[in-house]
Amino acid sequence: MYRFGSFELETEPRELRKQGTRIKLQDQPLQILVLLLEHAGEVVTREQIQNKLWPPGTYVDYDNAINSAMRKLREALCDDSGDPRFIETFARRGYRFIGAIEVPPRPDREPPTPAPRKSRRGLIVGVCATVVLAAAVGGWWLLRPRVETKVVPLTPVPLTAAPGWEFDPSLSPDGNQVAYAWREGEDVRSHIYVKVIGEGKPLPLTTGPQSDECPAWSPDGRTIAFVRFSGPPTIRIYVVPALGGAERQVAEGPFGCVTGIAWSPDGRFLAVAENHAQPDSSSLSLVRVEDGDKLVLTKPPDAKTADSDPAFSPDGRLLLFTRCVGNSHCGLYLLDLAAGYQPVGGPRLLRQESVDVAGATWTANGREVVYALSAGSRMNYHLMRVRAEAGSQPQPLAFTGERSSRPAIAPRGNRLAYTQDLWDSDIWQVQPGKRPRSFVSSTRMEYAPQYSPDGKHVAFSSDRSGLTQIWVCDGDGGNPAQLTRSDAGASGTPRWSPDGRWIAFDHHEKERWRIYVMASDGGQVRRLAKDEGDIEVIPSWSGDGKWIYYASNRTGRFEIWKRAAQGGQGMQLTHNGGWVAFESHDGRSLYYTNSNHNSGRQGEIFTTTKTGGLWVLPLGGGEEKQVVESVWYRAFAVMDDGIYYIPAPAANGGSVRFHSFATGEDKEVSSIGQPTFQGLSVSPDRKTILFSAEVQTGSNIMVVDSFR
Repeated sequence: MYRFGSFELETEPRELRKQGTRIKLQDQPLQILVLLLEHAGEVVTREQIQNKLWPPGTYVDYDNAINSAMRKLREALCDDSGDPRFIETFARRGYRFIGAIEVPPRPDREPPTPAPRKSRRGLIVGVCATVVLAAAVGGWWLLRPRVETKVVPLTPVPLTAAPGWEFDPSLSPDGNQVAYAWREGEDVRSHIYVKVIGEGKPLPLTTGPQSDECPAWSPDGRTIAFVRFSGPPTIRIYVVPALGGAERQVAEGPFGCVTGIAWSPDGRFLAVAENHAQPDSSSLSLVRVEDGDKLVLTKPPDAKTADSDPAFSPDGRLLLFTRCVGNSHCGLYLLDLAAGYQPVGGPRLLRQESVDVAGATWTANGREVVYALSAGSRMNYHLMRVRAEAGSQPQPLAFTGERSSRPAIAPRGNRLAYTQDLWDSDIWQVQPGKRPRSFVSSTRMEYAPQYSPDGKHVAFSSDRSGLTQIWVCDGDGGNPAQLTRSDAGASGTPRWSPDGRWIAFDHHEKERWRIYVMASDGGQVRRLAKDEGDIEVIPSWSGDGKWIYYASNRTGRFEIWKRAAQGGQGMQLTHNGGWVAFESHDGRSLYYTNSNHNSGRQGEIFTTTKTGGLWVLPLGGGEEKQVVESVWYRAFAVMDDGIYYIPAPAANGGSVRFHSFATGEDKEVSSIGQPTFQGLSVSPDRKTILFSAEVQTGSNIMVVDSFR
């Protein structure tokens, strides 16, 4: 029996009552309620609910079924998801029971065995003693000093809210200052700054023509280490006084900066990631600050594994780090350390994740770990907290919101800092002779538009529901509706089949991106192929609808492949690199960008600025040749008489141009006048061109007080 508010739930038989009156409720919502009450105060994941309600091998639309059951449960409890009394929602992850619970004794328990009868005199003495003791306790209770327990809300506050990109925060040992990297405006270089939390201006620590990142505050608070990019593959590690002064180089090598560096608790060493010759492969090394000598800490099991994000525990006995396959299938690992930080044995797994991890750190007491977990793309991370014990279940730090990464925690001062991205892009339309105007917009990301073959609808990617999914709207931008609904990963790059009945798209599941096909009305969804071990992204259809082209890194770099729309073996088409492809209207040629995007890193699929020439390959055999010198992101559309495209660079605005097949000439169609992001589509009547424009970009350092 559980009591909460005016409700009672008896588990056997399973009955819910309100003030003694039974409430009719279906079995599945009741099972969920029992599960939540059994784990009160903990987040019960949607996966746990799925396993509770359906046996293995059952096929249902789990997401909609769980949502329906939760809606019925909330109605029965008169609970509001926006202002919950009983059940708190964690978007895409699960639910937590937050109401006060009373578990009364069962009435059918055996009565206690009567105590032996005492004499009347003994009974009187016992009663008197009890009365005296109760009076004394009562007097203390009434006269004791009152201490109010105040719950302090955890509210993130921007450190500066300056324009541009603030990232890689590091808190001073006392928690009163933050060192961070700042890339301002259009400058491609970042430099190291220090700012006191609260009022005051940031203090620049570094300047110059090279980019500085990854600051790390020494344990004594006097020095800040950072890395300086001196041109690949060389990265130099420097130290500089925290109040400013002369820099000193510590080491030079193929170090990895994006994953941060960490001081040992005694301030004698720096733990860094050291890149290998193979892409996405790195190990951890210990660099002595005094003379730059190195000690190898970890050895990844293969050439496709990267160790990064090192962090020493407060007592120096453990090294926390992430180990990722393809920079997407990541786990949190612990390495035991002996005297002098010598590794003892091999790393042991703390927590395995099927997506990317962007930063991990220890809480001040060394008992827990805070880390940033991807929601399917590098545009959307959120912070998690987990006990430093194998098998512990992580809990989201909901107050930090989404797009939060690179956490840092002060050893003292009870402060948390992290990076929060400010990405926002909308879909715009332009018509010849007219100014560009908004087509689809929100406070979140909209990009990769594509007109349906009849021009009546537009499919696009958006994370307005929290996770990047496929959406469809009318041809004028109205009535947007979500098509894909997945809590497991992001979906993007929608492409209509020639008959308009199907939409192909790429979807991130577990550690890889795959190609899926779904009915354009949101019905049947199927994976194109069951191949394992390769990334497959950016689909497009052949003119007859029988084939789907896509990019795959199966050969070690991205090339254009094709596969039958009904599945089957993939066939490689390009051999000198390929990224985005569209077939010509007559079906004889394939136009594609020959990008230098060859790493296969999961997050770069969406965010890395990649440009390349536009090439054409005769599908019947023959040599490829270049058509256009450069294309920005994925911004080109193939027509029967030419190609619309946005040339690179278009980071600060550009124009839509048209390349004529007949004359080979290029001409400007319309000026854009604003930074563009990803995708270009032309309406069938060629009166409207859609493109994605960046409305806001940048990142802030957020600071949270009273964090423990």
